[in-house]
Amino acid sequence: MREELPFPDKVLQTLHNLCATAADLARRGEEVARLLQRDQNEIEGILDQYKSEGFAESFIDNEGKKRYYLNGRGIIKVCSLFT
Repeated sequence: MREELPFPDKVLQTLHNLCATAADLARRGEEVARLLQRDQNEIEGILDQYKSEGFAESFIDNEGKKRYYLNGRGIIKVCSLFT
């Protein structure tokens, strides 16, 4: 039986499940937070950490909201969670 994923990995997996794998598919932290029923600041902190580790990218959209998406390394990391 597979063990439960650590919560930060669940955040990354959720971004992948939302198909946020390119800038034009990026999602707001509040969307991810709502799906995971967690605080937006907590989720954005986790995603910012993944960005600093080279697994995600972010930018500010035209409404002034931060959006996140997985880069190639992030996609590989999520896929490795299943092996």
